[in-house]
Amino acid sequence: MAEDTTVTVSPDTSTTVITSETTTDTITISDIGVAGPPNVLTIGTVTYGDLAVTITGTSPSQTLNFVLPGATSWTHIQSSPSASWTITHNLGYYPGGVSVVDSGGNTCLGDIQYISTNVLVVNFVAAFSGSAYIS
Repeated sequence: MAEDTTVTVSPDTSTTVITSETTTDTITISDIGVAGPPNVLTIGTVTYGDLAVTITGTSPSQTLNFVLPGATSWTHIQSSPSASWTITHNLGYYPGGVSVVDSGGNTCLGDIQYISTNVLVVNFVAAFSGSAYIS
């Protein structure tokens, strides 16, 4: 047969009494303290790569940093003629697919130099405008 249990909470919620047919337990919160300052959470860096979120700093001043999954491709438009195109693609890796076409739609070859996982430079023998497709 189940016991009857009674829970009584004091008006100031600092004491709780739990009573059953065989036992009585009292829980007392003696000092709940004073609330501290509110937390200030700011957005820090947002980069591309493997998904991750980190919190830096200590309360009450903390920073939330994101690493987001990168896009899988990027189209660069080179509107002014140049023999050297600096392309910031923000893919977060060294892309293997780099295709360049001039403004007339002709495929062009150039020397690719990887500056970082997000930037590359393509050098050509002559200046021209067009588009680069990165994947």
